[in-house]
Amino acid sequence: MKKKIETDEIDIIDVIISIWNNKIRIALITVIFITLSIAQFYVNPSSLRAKTEILPIDIIENNLYEQYNLLSRSPRYNLYSRKIFNLPTGTLGEKDKKEIKSISNNIFNEININYLLSLFLEELRTKDIIVEAIKKYQLIDKKNFDSEDEYLKAVENRALKFVLLKKDDKNDKNRLNWTIEFEVYDKDKWEKALSFIESEANKNVKKYVNLDFDTKLDSLKLHDQFKLEDLNLKIKNVKKDYEIEISNRLAFLKEHASIAREINIEKNNTFEFYDFNNRSYYMRGYGMIEKEIELIETRTNKDAFTENLLDLEKDRRNLLEDKSLKRIEQLFNSTPIVSGNNFKVAEIIYKDTKYVSSSSLTSSILYAGIFGIIFGIFYVFISNAIQQRK
Repeated sequence: MKKKIETDEIDIIDVIISIWNNKIRIALITVIFITLSIAQFYVNPSSLRAKTEILPIDIIENNLYEQYNLLSRSPRYNLYSRKIFNLPTGTLGEKDKKEIKSISNNIFNEININYLLSLFLEELRTKDIIVEAIKKYQLIDKKNFDSEDEYLKAVENRALKFVLLKKDDKNDKNRLNWTIEFEVYDKDKWEKALSFIESEANKNVKKYVNLDFDTKLDSLKLHDQFKLEDLNLKIKNVKKDYEIEISNRLAFLKEHASIAREINIEKNNTFEFYDFNNRSYYMRGYGMIEKEIELIETRTNKDAFTENLLDLEKDRRNLLEDKSLKRIEQLFNSTPIVSGNNFKVAEIIYKDTKYVSSSSLTSSILYAGIFGIIFGIFYVFISNAIQQRK
């Protein structure tokens, strides 16, 4: 029993001697591992973590929108305030004036660095452009998939890895720094994809801002059109009301003139002592009443006697001569969104992309060397064990 225990014990000296005697074999195995690792690194390179900065427009470009922004802040470009402004002259109370001053949410958006960058980032967050870029520049090889559905699903999953991160700048807290992070395998393809993403996002933002402005401008124009229709209708109605009122007035006067003639009251010199209400109007005398009838029937300018007509016509004139919408449209058309040849709301600095490899050649060689040595020693032990059994 003692002999068996002794033969089963491992002699460390024998192990070291065995490793030393087979050092060339172990070294050869290690070299093979390292060679295979290097070949694998260059044939199938590991993925790269790409980091790209997004820059918004600068202060100079931002100032090109200042004239438009100043005018767009006017309460004239708020639907509610336009309703107040279009009230008949003299009807604005103190409460209305305070409400006009307090209006800040105008219908037109102020165009500035923050607004344009937020739209640009929103385009990237929707992932539609990212999916299109992955397909267009073959960031995923379609040949590796058995079906179209599998490929599209892989593209969508890859697009979800497109990450937007806000970059903290301790030196400038107000600076709007954002970075794009994405896992790539081909630098050239990725930079072309970024160029495409930047171009498409800028086009989409430009299209949206133009459409948004046109929609809101049309809504204000439509509001003014309805207001003009209402004013025309009111003017037409007050003129109709005048005709009805005058017709009723003439009937009233003729009746009282007839009564005055019947009781032979031509002129009442003491009418200031009477309360001439509708029932006793005949007491004025038929001479005065018939003169009033004559004057009414011979009026050539009926508008001068139509109640509220002047105020309504002033409002209609003000509305027709209002150039506010034309001015805001002219200023908008002068901004880079419309007049700029190379309009950009933000820029992806794809040529300055920083790449970080998930694994380096040095680490690959190091790990391959360690595994090669371990495998070589294990191989030597197995070989010696087989030889001893023989």
